[in-house]
Amino acid sequence: MQNIFFDTRILDKKSREKFYLTEELMMENAAQELESCVMPHVFHESSRYINRPCVLILAGRGNNGADGYVLARRLSCHDFCVAVCCIGEPSSEIAKVQKKRAELLGVSFISPYDLDSFVEEKSFDISVVVDCVYGSGFHLPLDAESEAVIQSANKIEAFKVSCDVPSGLDSDGNGKIVFRADETVAMGALKLSLFSDKAKDFCGKVKVCNLGISRNNFEFLETPDAFLLEKEEMKLPFRKMQNVHKGTFGHVALAAGEKTGAAKIAANSAFAFGAGLVTLVGIEDSGFMNIMASLDLPENTTALVLGCGFGRKNPSFQKYFDFFKENKNIPCVLDADIFYYKEILNLLTERGNFVLTPHPKEFSALLENCGFGKFSVQEIVEKRIELIKLFCGKFKDSVLVLKGAVVLIGTWSKNEGRAKIYLNPYGKNSLAKGGTGDILSGLIASLLAQGYDCVNAAVTASLAHSFASEKVKNNFALTPQLLIEKISEL
Repeated sequence: MQNIFFDTRILDKKSREKFYLTEELMMENAAQELESCVMPHVFHESSRYINRPCVLILAGRGNNGADGYVLARRLSCHDFCVAVCCIGEPSSEIAKVQKKRAELLGVSFISPYDLDSFVEEKSFDISVVVDCVYGSGFHLPLDAESEAVIQSANKIEAFKVSCDVPSGLDSDGNGKIVFRADETVAMGALKLSLFSDKAKDFCGKVKVCNLGISRNNFEFLETPDAFLLEKEEMKLPFRKMQNVHKGTFGHVALAAGEKTGAAKIAANSAFAFGAGLVTLVGIEDSGFMNIMASLDLPENTTALVLGCGFGRKNPSFQKYFDFFKENKNIPCVLDADIFYYKEILNLLTERGNFVLTPHPKEFSALLENCGFGKFSVQEIVEKRIELIKLFCGKFKDSVLVLKGAVVLIGTWSKNEGRAKIYLNPYGKNSLAKGGTGDILSGLIASLLAQGYDCVNAAVTASLAHSFASEKVKNNFALTPQLLIEKISEL
């Protein structure tokens, strides 16, 4: 698990104070890391150059631009062309010095107005473009000059590297015109802006570089704002004991409503992920040999799924809500339609032990029904961290899984007295299919039935869901059945 911070400029300042680093030394280390990313892509045997390879650096006015000027100076030692497109004059003294050094060493400078003609002239020679326009702490909107440069740079067929954050992404990971990088070199530590849904199409591979001290020493200076999940956090329910029976591994009950297909998908998912028994409630025949059916909730239920295809006006909802109130120790996954019931506020207030799995539109309905106000889907996407913290702060005994291109898992930490947020960025676009959300609900419920707590069930199920999607050969061909099969291959 890796630490993620909202704004690392605070870490920069504290590391200079505590470890007697200078701003110039940190810039030199940043440029060295950028250089190591650039060099493997300058020369390619398959490429044809009219003259000689060229590295184009886009430099802004601030210290991100200063990093670009240092990089240009370092690259000028090599046998290829180095050019810097200067977006305005440097605004800090150190940036002015770094630009002067690069200029004295023969680095070429071009203005934004000459960029298109330069690119046309060097179209076969430009092998790498490095984005050093804006870094951490940028606030929208972009100025017109920067917009034009980024749009022109995105059209260049070359390997693209971003310094710290792709320019155009603000601190929350939002933006309209954004530099599209193949690799982003995060300076010192990971930033939250790199893990928004929007950022997933612009960051490429994310690498953290050291700025003259170890990453541990750098990150130790502040409390992380979130945590990046890694494969090691996925604790699959492998069976270790031999003297067991089906009841050992729990009994998942799923409420079948108006669209029984959704509950059936979740049921098969729960069964494939280790649950010993799975029952669809509210129908007489499940249609599967391995999945039971019952009109009533089984007495030995150890986890329940409510909402998958349930319908937004299903009169039987009260039966399940009453069950929750009478059985507060039984964990439950709430999904989809159930977030549109106004009664959910009382339910969440009276007890916890829930894992909620909304997508942004469903989260909007949930927030409104829970008294947080009305939010559009766009507002949910743009303010998701803030809204998850609000929700977890009010409902401290439940876990929230907000689905999207990057999945966010929120929970309240009683020890720290704050909401903790875990990020899962590994899901593929193949998951944008009907039924995949139902599979996630089934996976979580299966783990809950087997004795996982809500946080670990959410984390492991979410990661399994994502890593299984990587195993599908053609990203357009995923089906619920195929995804369930791939989960068995983890």
